[in-house]
Amino acid sequence: MISKENIVAIIVLFNPNQKVYENIKKYIGLVGQIVLVDNSSYNNKDIFKGIKNCKYIPLFDNKGIAYALNKGIKASTEAYVLTMDQDSSVSPSLIEAYIDFLNTNDRRDIGALTCQYNTDRNPRHAKKGFETIELSMQSGSLFKRNVFNKIGYFNEDLFLDVVDYEFFIRMKKAGIKLIRVNSAVLTHHPATTRELKMGRFKFKYGVASPVRYYYQARNLLWTAKKYHSKKLYIILMIKWLKILLLFNNKSKYFDLYYQGILDSKSNNMGKYNEKKNITS
Repeated sequence: MISKENIVAIIVLFNPNQKVYENIKKYIGLVGQIVLVDNSSYNNKDIFKGIKNCKYIPLFDNKGIAYALNKGIKASTEAYVLTMDQDSSVSPSLIEAYIDFLNTNDRRDIGALTCQYNTDRNPRHAKKGFETIELSMQSGSLFKRNVFNKIGYFNEDLFLDVVDYEFFIRMKKAGIKLIRVNSAVLTHHPATTRELKMGRFKFKYGVASPVRYYYQARNLLWTAKKYHSKKLYIILMIKWLKILLLFNNKSKYFDLYYQGILDSKSNNMGKYNEKKNITS
């Protein structure tokens, strides 16, 4: 039987504050171990010194989400790995839903479980059942440790965005399933929400920085080409249309979007700042 003691929560930090500390406290008693991997340029260990069963790993530089996740995975031994962002809200019901599923279903060909994502733009509520899906976010997903032995770790060349999509596509190609457990719900905060009003019609959408759109364009195209993914090509086009129709400062966004396309074609991967000598 699987229990919470068999789960390690790996949370990637970046310039954490008191609010992040309060969020990390919620993991106490829900998992067997907490591993914090900090992409900040300075040591934040003292913030988290009161949290039990917690391992803090400072990187002293922003190494990217993939590198930080891999570092945490390799620094732990539990059979199941819950990966999280620092501002996503864990809950007892999320962990219980995963454990219940694992203890009542055949898990031999399953590599990861994922959840429904409850956001201010797209509210979600727990419901019955589960389904096999192709793509999801890594934050809030629960991975079998042995899946990393079978297909490798997260792709560190991608650095930031599309890290989860690329991993889940590799899983599917290896015949390993990603299951969404519909009773598992994670409150998530992706990007900044804006609202477009046209008469009675209201439309909410997310806005990230121009540099994030560089990473998204580059990594979506690189991954789509590598795995011949029509779905990722469609997402890439939607990103372009989003800039065209919804964003202010379009020229800055398009400049970085097209730079991402060019870098994908030339296989110029890794951290953008180091290659372009700019800051985000």
